[in-house]
Amino acid sequence: MTSDADGLEREIEASRGRLDRTLDRLTQRLTPTGIAEDVLGTVRRDATGAGLYDGALAAVRRNPVPVLLMCLGAVMLLKGMGPRASTTYRAVRDPDRYAAAAVTSTPMDSR
Repeated sequence: MTSDADGLEREIEASRGRLDRTLDRLTQRLTPTGIAEDVLGTVRRDATGAGLYDGALAAVRRNPVPVLLMCLGAVMLLKGMGPRASTTYRAVRDPDRYAAAAVTSTPMDSR
């Protein structure tokens, strides 16, 4: 009876150890670095992707500054695509503040 319980305890401890190792591997793969390595590994295994990846990597190594400037320009372009704060909507946001300015800025009558 006790040998069966001891055997079960050893099996449980072995299962816990396997589960801990599996969780550690999953945790490492779910970090940003692990995800990037997984994606790059998939691209490298594909024949078309491997050529594209190698060409892009060679271009970055040959011309790091222009590639950096292109990436910066792309980020600036994407950042600027959001809604812009326009001055034409000031009167709508705060009509009391801009009502006096609208009244005083009307053209004067020609006399």
